[in-house]
Amino acid sequence: MFTSKHWFRSMTYGLMFFCVLMFSQITWSGEWAFDFEDAKQADQWKVANGTWKIQNGVYSEVSATEKAAHVLLGEVNWADYTVEARIRLDEGGKWAGLVVRATSEYEYYALYPEKTPGITAFFQHHGDKFDTRARPVPNKTDIKGAKITPGAWFHFKVVVKGNDLKWFIDNQLQAETKLAKVGDLGAYTKGQVGIWAWESKASFDDFKVSGPGIGDGATAVDPRQKLATTWSSLKQD
Repeated sequence: MFTSKHWFRSMTYGLMFFCVLMFSQITWSGEWAFDFEDAKQADQWKVANGTWKIQNGVYSEVSATEKAAHVLLGEVNWADYTVEARIRLDEGGKWAGLVVRATSEYEYYALYPEKTPGITAFFQHHGDKFDTRARPVPNKTDIKGAKITPGAWFHFKVVVKGNDLKWFIDNQLQAETKLAKVGDLGAYTKGQVGIWAWESKASFDDFKVSGPGIGDGATAVDPRQKLATTWSSLKQD
């Protein structure tokens, strides 16, 4: 006989199945953040080129001898995210910025401000040499509402979602564009993030990347496993 107890159990299992189905479709947003107070944080980054050190609570390129010196973080299947950091041009430094959608140590987008003549630059690195790069549109734009001063910190942020890309200095929107082919070079759709300097001493602090599928820290949680654990706990109660 089908009793109210059976009805309640059926409804409960049906609700559980529905929730598992719905939650499995969700891409969970996570965040990786670095304050560089611990030198061991460098272990989670991959140095492509340049001389990088965590010292005095910042991550710095200290040689100023290499073109496109950069270190990378994360997974090559990361697609849409916001990456940001505080950046400082150190002694004699001219160019420092952020990397998005790095498919390798040679293939990625680099964005950075230039203190003289006061512009932001946008390049697509490619090939098998660190200094090979193409010029997407817009390649250079005037800096709006901010000034880059050597020895002073500024906040730089890049947001990439699908083919949409935009960047900010001190929370002021600088430019936005659509990622597209440059000649025969296709747009990068996924990739790691990073910090970058061109023949410049520069320091980075309070680095953060967040977005769908990123996961928190070094651990990404499968939503179905998370839900199963929750239901198991409820059942025991």
